[in-house]
Amino acid sequence: MAELRRHPVFREWVVVFPERVDYLAGRLGPSCLYCPGNEGRRGTGIYTREWASADGHPGGRIEVVAGSPPLFKIEGDLDKHAVGMCDCMQGIGAHEVVIESPAHDDDLESLDDRALSALFDVLRRRWADLAGDERFRHITMSRLDTCDDSGNRVHPVWDIVATPFIPRSIKDELLGAKQYFLHKERCAFCDYIRQEAAAEERVVIDDPHTIAIVPYAARFPFEIWLMPPQHSPDFAAAGEEETLAVARALRSLVGALKRLEQYKGYMVSVHTAPIRRERDDAWQTIDQDYHWYIELRPRLNGVDGMTESAGFHLNPVPSEEAARILKSHLESVRGRL
Repeated sequence: MAELRRHPVFREWVVVFPERVDYLAGRLGPSCLYCPGNEGRRGTGIYTREWASADGHPGGRIEVVAGSPPLFKIEGDLDKHAVGMCDCMQGIGAHEVVIESPAHDDDLESLDDRALSALFDVLRRRWADLAGDERFRHITMSRLDTCDDSGNRVHPVWDIVATPFIPRSIKDELLGAKQYFLHKERCAFCDYIRQEAAAEERVVIDDPHTIAIVPYAARFPFEIWLMPPQHSPDFAAAGEEETLAVARALRSLVGALKRLEQYKGYMVSVHTAPIRRERDDAWQTIDQDYHWYIELRPRLNGVDGMTESAGFHLNPVPSEEAARILKSHLESVRGRL
């Protein structure tokens, strides 16, 4: 079972997982856990969503199963305690896998609007269900598309991870948004959307329900933020029309990223407010100061080599140039959708 440890100087919870499971290996090639025929080898089924096509025939199926093996265990108590000057607690949490499609070679770019709507409805529903557990403080939803050295792609799945702590990187983002609000009495994200929409040079998509921006200080080449212009801190509370617009933009941008040189896949993560409880140290202004969004970035060869050794991000592609390239690729993508 995983164990959570934290040092008081770095203030970051680390998951100690002795099993060292290679999750990507279980999603590659003929032994993929999430391909038809391997149902008996995957985790316990949790939720299923089916939808019909436009002509009323079966359209598709999304299945949610427990991680194989789960990164966290849902049964038990946290048992938070001190180990000298450090902190430790049991690896209590949840790890779910959303099987986007039974077809191994499907991708976000191949999903129609009905499939996208069903997918994002499942993500919202699973977030809301997990948020009901009093032990959890944050839920991460992410998707990794990549391949091994032989060119075998991973199965199209999302990972949903609920934790009894807020990850350090998310907490830093929340604190930055809070400090801006306390100083300006405005949401930093709403101000940023207005600023970038007016400037236009880093905006890739702009419509009534979605704006896609290559951020001014992008940490990674071709990093993109997809944001609903209407203020809302919670992804799970977003309306169907709003999330479908964001999903459509995500689909188009995935197609644009695939046209980049040195493309090796992409990463998607949903940034949303943490679970709020009635407690003294809860985030008091988060409904006003935070704004949910989706982060998308490609996995490219030969970039970001400085980050791990020097502790800062090195991005060789200016945001303005990245936006220009992505918009040019979008023209060919939209002609096929």
